[in-house]
Amino acid sequence: MSKVAPSWPVIAGSYKVGDPAGPVAVCALTSERLVNPLIGLPGVAIAGMVYTANLGITRIVVNITANPAIRFLLICGRDSPLFKPGQSLVALSEHGVDDEKKIVGAAGYDPVLATLSPDQIKQFRKQVEILDWTGEEDVDALKENIAGLFARSPGLFKGEVGTAASMSGEQFVSIRPGGQREPLVYDPKGYFVISLDREREEIVLRHYLTDHTPAHEMRGRGATSMLLGLLREGLVTQLSHADRPLRPSESPVKTLEAPASVQSTDQRQPLASQSQMSAKMPAIRQPMTLQELRSTGTGSKVDLVLSVSEVLGQQKFTGDFLVSDEAEPFNAFHRTKERVIAEWAASTRIIMGVVDEIVVGALLRLSGRIDESRLVHVDQLVILSKVARIVE
Repeated sequence: MSKVAPSWPVIAGSYKVGDPAGPVAVCALTSERLVNPLIGLPGVAIAGMVYTANLGITRIVVNITANPAIRFLLICGRDSPLFKPGQSLVALSEHGVDDEKKIVGAAGYDPVLATLSPDQIKQFRKQVEILDWTGEEDVDALKENIAGLFARSPGLFKGEVGTAASMSGEQFVSIRPGGQREPLVYDPKGYFVISLDREREEIVLRHYLTDHTPAHEMRGRGATSMLLGLLREGLVTQLSHADRPLRPSESPVKTLEAPASVQSTDQRQPLASQSQMSAKMPAIRQPMTLQELRSTGTGSKVDLVLSVSEVLGQQKFTGDFLVSDEAEPFNAFHRTKERVIAEWAASTRIIMGVVDEIVVGALLRLSGRIDESRLVHVDQLVILSKVARIVE
């Protein structure tokens, strides 16, 4: 008989664990407020959120196939308008993936499951029944549905369950911090996911290739030495592509705390030397606030984050002004009613992406100058769609 992996869940994510022997997994999409009311219900093994149709779905598949007790995946809450992970999960269940590991019929941005094996995908499609309640945020209705699923559980999945090694989903090559700073010029070679391991008092930096394949992992305690390590390995080759050069003389970043019960890439353990660790980490400037934007005069430089709401022409778009979330100022943003029109040119530096990604729903950080008509002329544009999200 198949058994739950000894250390389940086997991969980190934005979730909470209930009863590992329960038959129901709940995917609340981007509706974080649904997780707490549902995780304690009888029969719920795990409840969490997902923001992307690539890494996010990969982690869902890995954790579910590592636990044969899970037989239902209930999708609820608000779907991401850009990535559409809810719709993509349904498409995965119904159609699987093609030869390039792209989810057949997925409507969201870049629904590619690069690191999953055919056996993992096959098991996932056989093991769980998908209940598509996308858009539903009524807790009472969801509780009733979960109770019904619990009552008709078919028991443990009897098929083959992969080994712990194959279920881990992400394998990185370890690299060390440190190296000699050089004035290099770089082309992007993927993207980075940065988190904290509070138990070990370390910064954890994971490097993914542009197709979302895990590549490298670095652990360290100082941002400067870690940046030098990336330069040494050739993973970052042009500092001008950073949002702003890192300068030790700037004020230190704040140490961000979150509820200890939430598991994610941050291990959420108390950090005894938070102040010392924070003092060693140079700060990167946060995007401007709405008040700062409104007080900006003609010809002034602006640095802001937008969600594209309308593409007006080949190089012009309107966006909803976004403000940084207090807990995750560089990765999570709140939408405002302020609208900004921006225009870019052939000389504009486009970072972490390509022109084709400037579409409705894209998250963009841009810097440039604002003219007398309040049009922003963009000098540098960072495509954040793969690494940031909107918190509703």
